[in-house]
Amino acid sequence: IDPAACGLETLVAGGEPGGGEPEVRAQSEEAFNAKVHEVLGLGELSISMFGEGPEQDGMSFLARDYIHMELIVPETEEPLPFEDGVQGEPVYTHLQQEAAPLLRYRSRDHVTVRMGPVASGRTGPRIRCIGRTDDMLIVRGVNVFPSAVREVVNQFRPDVSGIMLVRPTKAGVQQPPPLPVHVEAAEGSTPGAGLGEAIEKAIRETLIVTTKVEIAPFGTLPRTDYKTKLVDYSDAAD
Repeated sequence: IDPAACGLETLVAGGEPGGGEPEVRAQSEEAFNAKVHEVLGLGELSISMFGEGPEQDGMSFLARDYIHMELIVPETEEPLPFEDGVQGEPVYTHLQQEAAPLLRYRSRDHVTVRMGPVASGRTGPRIRCIGRTDDMLIVRGVNVFPSAVREVVNQFRPDVSGIMLVRPTKAGVQQPPPLPVHVEAAEGSTPGAGLGEAIEKAIRETLIVTTKVEIAPFGTLPRTDYKTKLVDYSDAAD
């Protein structure tokens, strides 16, 4: 079945950073000939707290009558203002929940904030989730989100499948360079000798971090029906 022939106009994506990644979004829209719009919710708080309008310019916060949202620096928990371009971790408090209300619940999402009205009339903060604070690694003082690495890797389709895994060499957040990254080749492809080096260069130019990319045969990196695992500490030393 040709996805583009299904007649879909809109795809609603949620569950992990992915629908908001430019490369993933572009591939999905091209395949289905439809627009991708993100939503975000947390089972502990509300099924859908954010939704993206027709402008596709970030997800608007839709739960202001029910949930109070704050923004903090993940490492220090210091408050951050809601201003255009600010990055931080959202913290939520129930306003109307009577059974087990949550107070200042940390989401562990790392988001970029966008402000100002949009053409459809929605006001208030909009966010784009760029990673998970509990997945974040620090390499020589540079914060590295595996989802951002994946976004760079996806630029090398169709030579790669889009499946990748960061395999730190030591336990903990602080990591020495180069950061090992395993990238899976596309099905049926025979990657050239320079593919790994090209991906390393792109990651360094985009994220200012040195990596060591290993190209893995198609089908050898793990899959999941739930949220994709991007970091594997099985090779890490204590």
